[in-house]
Amino acid sequence: MSVDQNNDDRWCAPRNLIYSAADFAGEVEEEIMDKDRIVGSGKQIKGAVKQVVGKAVGDVKLESEGKADKIEGKVQNAIGGLKDTLKGK
Repeated sequence: MSVDQNNDDRWCAPRNLIYSAADFAGEVEEEIMDKDRIVGSGKQIKGAVKQVVGKAVGDVKLESEGKADKIEGKVQNAIGGLKDTLKGK
């Protein structure tokens, strides 16, 4: 196993494992999800946490808020998915 031939102390990996962005130029396709999908996923997670905590402490209101947040997140995520489909992603 040979080290970087430049004798640069910052690199301790074998030369064949060191890549730069230029090595992948043209191969990387930008895949950014629609904002609604990201926010929707966040709401689903928040809702799941609320639901579990509400169930654990016996707070029916908190548990139902969690269920509502999860549903809202699923709807928003679906809208974002539709937008991504229409954009061709």
